[in-house]
Amino acid sequence: MNGPSPLRGVVFDLDGTLYDKQPLEWFMVRSMPLSLLRLLRYTRVRTGLAGVDLGSGPAIARETLTRLSPDPDEQKHWARWIAERYEPAVLRGLREASTLQPGVQPLLDQLRAAGVRLGLVSDYRGVPERLAALGLAPASFDVVLVTEELGAMKPAPRMAELTLASMGLPGAAMVMVGDRAFADQRFAEAAGMRFLGVRRRGKVDQTWMPWSAARERLLRWVDAAGHVPQDMP
Repeated sequence: MNGPSPLRGVVFDLDGTLYDKQPLEWFMVRSMPLSLLRLLRYTRVRTGLAGVDLGSGPAIARETLTRLSPDPDEQKHWARWIAERYEPAVLRGLREASTLQPGVQPLLDQLRAAGVRLGLVSDYRGVPERLAALGLAPASFDVVLVTEELGAMKPAPRMAELTLASMGLPGAAMVMVGDRAFADQRFAEAAGMRFLGVRRRGKVDQTWMPWSAARERLLRWVDAAGHVPQDMP
């Protein structure tokens, strides 16, 4: 952006951004100790799908199972494990071990009061259930996109284009807030959005920072009229 520009939209990632994933990860390890190797493999396969676009939810589900195992019978076993054990355990973990980052709902309320459109773009299915487990309503956002259900994963260009169209705003007028450089930051770049990275630890700079700093920066950027003040980088 050349000088101050109107901030008209903020797009959030969910997992690891609006809540800290570490308590959930520990919950999963404790609650599924005999499935630890499966958890690790499933996580690696899912991470490896970043940027993939297969056009439909069923297609990306098939690709996931194929990457998990070439054996059709083992793929059926994986599908049952995901649906009957993994996904229910995630929801239990969100309810019992996880909480929203401090000040999420007030932040959303203040941004909306300033006239800023709010989006949520998550790679993984079950977003309404995960939001409910965290105590956050989907109606808190103007736009909710679940890329997996559309057959792609961030930073697939089609998902960036769909986000822009759904938000009804140019990328230059928006900021993306996420926790993964290989997915969320590249997604922001593909959409022409500014990026704020949320990290629990590590180097803090103008892009990457703890949630509390990202929240305060968003609030500082937005004045009562919903404009970006002069200190926006």
